[in-house]
Amino acid sequence: MKSPIFSLWLSICVIALFCCSCKDKTKGKQKSELAQQNEKPLNAADSTLFHFWDKFAMQDTAQVRNPEKGEQQLADFIQLLAQTPDSATRDKAVDLMLDKAKVNRTSFDYFVKQYEHYLYDGNSPMRNDIVYESVLRYLIKTDVLSDLEKEAYRPTYKLVLRNKEGQTAEDFSYELADGKKQKLSETKAKYTFLIFYDPDCSHCKETIHQLRDTPQLVQLFTQLQVQVLAIDPWGDRTKWKNYQTELSYQWINGFDSDSKILSFNLYDLKASPTIYLLDENKKVLLKDTYLQQVIAYFVKTNS
Repeated sequence: MKSPIFSLWLSICVIALFCCSCKDKTKGKQKSELAQQNEKPLNAADSTLFHFWDKFAMQDTAQVRNPEKGEQQLADFIQLLAQTPDSATRDKAVDLMLDKAKVNRTSFDYFVKQYEHYLYDGNSPMRNDIVYESVLRYLIKTDVLSDLEKEAYRPTYKLVLRNKEGQTAEDFSYELADGKKQKLSETKAKYTFLIFYDPDCSHCKETIHQLRDTPQLVQLFTQLQVQVLAIDPWGDRTKWKNYQTELSYQWINGFDSDSKILSFNLYDLKASPTIYLLDENKKVLLKDTYLQQVIAYFVKTNS
């Protein structure tokens, strides 16, 4: 017999596909290529990764800059990296690739920018902090870059290491509409759906309305004891107060009145909305995720 959670999933999975954010714009071609890659089982993964670039001519700048050659090969490589659970293996594969690329500074710089675009841009469907860690570890130690250039990557490296899945989420205080202060750690719920939003962001509004107005989603969150904690970290109190009618009265609606989230880089808010799913102990279950991925997580763990 199918569980109620599974039945709910069937009715909302189509709806969830339409959930979008400011960071959810991408090319259809990239999505198609990713889908094809996901269907292929990974055999002899380490060997494939370590020799992935053996036949690629880094000195050939025209080939490197050809989207059908250099960019496509990098996208395929990133997909394999994302399927590799061992960090040491990812690090070695990235080191080998960038060591090969550094024979041509133009090629090296091109691929470094492409890594950032694919793995760290808020609009990329391949965004992946775990894989980008390996790239950043290389960049802060390589002899290709000057000390000043390497230092420029350290703040980003520190950010991607924060609030990783399995870690306790960074705690912070926020103000409620009545002026009272609370902390993230004080939230009493089996799950916390933490969403950072910008009142001026149209895609934030779409996601918020999706959560607020879809009966199946409201029922799912109620059944699973999910508390939505909506935080405006951007510091404009007037905009925050005027935005209250867009939010559900069942949520906790907070304002970072001290601007500590941004000032201390407690969370990596490179796009809006930014969503985290936390467990009852405020450990990160999903980082910088999407609504549909949260739903899929609940279906997988509760069906």
